[in-house]
Amino acid sequence: MRKQKWLSWLLIGSLFVSAFLFHVSIASASKEQQSTSSIKELYRDYEQISAWALEAIQQATDNGFVQGSAGKFNPKKPITRAEFTKILAAMLDFDVTPEQTGFFTDVTDQDWFAPYVNTAFNKGLITGYANKFQPNATITREEMAVIIARALELEFSKSASVIKDSNKVSEWAKQAVEAVTALGIMTGDAAGFHANQAVTREMAAVVAVRAYVYKEDSTAFQKSLEIAKITEQLKKTSSFIQAEVTNPVIASVGGDWTIFGLARSGIPIDAQYYSQYVKNVEQFLIENSSKLHHVKYTEYGRVILALTAIGKDITNAAGYDLREPLADFETVIKQGINGPIFALIALDSKSYDIPVAAGVKKQTTRELLIQFILDREVNGGGWALGNNPSEADPDITAMAIQSLTPYYKNNEKVTKAIDRGLSWLSNVQHADGGYATWETVNSQSVAQVIVALTGLGINPDQDVRFIKNGNSVFDALLAYSDVKGGFYYVKSGGSSNGGANSGQIDLMATDQAFYALSSYERFLTNKNRLYDLSDV
Repeated sequence: MRKQKWLSWLLIGSLFVSAFLFHVSIASASKEQQSTSSIKELYRDYEQISAWALEAIQQATDNGFVQGSAGKFNPKKPITRAEFTKILAAMLDFDVTPEQTGFFTDVTDQDWFAPYVNTAFNKGLITGYANKFQPNATITREEMAVIIARALELEFSKSASVIKDSNKVSEWAKQAVEAVTALGIMTGDAAGFHANQAVTREMAAVVAVRAYVYKEDSTAFQKSLEIAKITEQLKKTSSFIQAEVTNPVIASVGGDWTIFGLARSGIPIDAQYYSQYVKNVEQFLIENSSKLHHVKYTEYGRVILALTAIGKDITNAAGYDLREPLADFETVIKQGINGPIFALIALDSKSYDIPVAAGVKKQTTRELLIQFILDREVNGGGWALGNNPSEADPDITAMAIQSLTPYYKNNEKVTKAIDRGLSWLSNVQHADGGYATWETVNSQSVAQVIVALTGLGINPDQDVRFIKNGNSVFDALLAYSDVKGGFYYVKSGGSSNGGANSGQIDLMATDQAFYALSSYERFLTNKNRLYDLSDV
């Protein structure tokens, strides 16, 4: 499944453990905890524990899955098959019985591990080799994968494997390895899964905790993986953006959207960065008598969103009320459909009242803005630029949906128009999960669709309407990411149709991808949607 494809990729590296345990902590489980002491106090060899395993070992110790020996944890020591079976029994909360099965010739009722081995065998979780369990042999990664897959009753379904060394996995273990890596319960590294590598005690603790969390609530577990993946990308992109945009100003690139995206991402940002932007905005307003543009009133919507997102008063920006220009309906619509779209998004971001404008031909109302957008719907569903477009395009369709979202549940005309737009977006989605605008396959169209979907409460990575050939719209966006943290407008080798260069990081594309990821993260963590700034 497509879901499994990127979940396994996500967990390569050490950052995952603390990220997902933050969201789904086993400390809240019903199982009575065995210890509440810090492992730093419990284990004299605490400093030898890898950073990626620290929190898992703390959780595993608290819940009695693992114990030390003579005041040490011995994190790098290989764990035996018997030792792991005991961990398994504790993790699954087995009612351990000393009953002897008589199956394993090398397990007697005098052995300390006999009750655990016998119980696990009776439950069908372990097998031996020629009637022997080999309790003191080191357990390998593929052996552990098989046991975990059985314990969690995982479904074995062939997935698009990212395991580079899958040819080294034994045939009897392949399905189990695919299952546990697809879910992120076990992971490898850039080189592969390392099926025959010995499992260390710290590895076993990490896997036990992941398996336990999955057993308790598989949905929450998988959701936590999504959140962890997005959070790491947000951190990387946030750093890239701030390094590239050192002096944010009023501008569609390197300014307002940068500020808005950073503020909505939840990533801690130095207050001085926002202060510099506010200073630049105030200076521009004073120097230009509050006139941002003669025709493009999306400028006002953009600045309103940025200032509101960082908690600034848009009714008194350098002495000017930025809502006032939006009160002139005839001027708002001069730009075409973009004007009403972003006027509505900005005004609804914090339920701003529309000031009464003196001397204008037509006073702006929300009803007029909504109707203008509805009237521009293309026959067959969706929206596009121009007065009479022959067909819709993904960018404008997604933006129109974003603007109408607050009215989706209570306005029948809006409901039907959005539903037609969603259907159109589903139908024109490409096999790789992406979209093209004006014959250019690009990331910005994808980003806008993600914002539209998440605003409506639709998961862009799970809703079957937006998965094509196993690829979701979310998969499509990540395909444009660069290792530096930025995003391409067009992937290498693609046609930019006169836009940004293919295969090169583009700041506008990066801004849009960044706030699209923020929108998805907000959806997954039950925060306000991206453009609902009532939480600021």
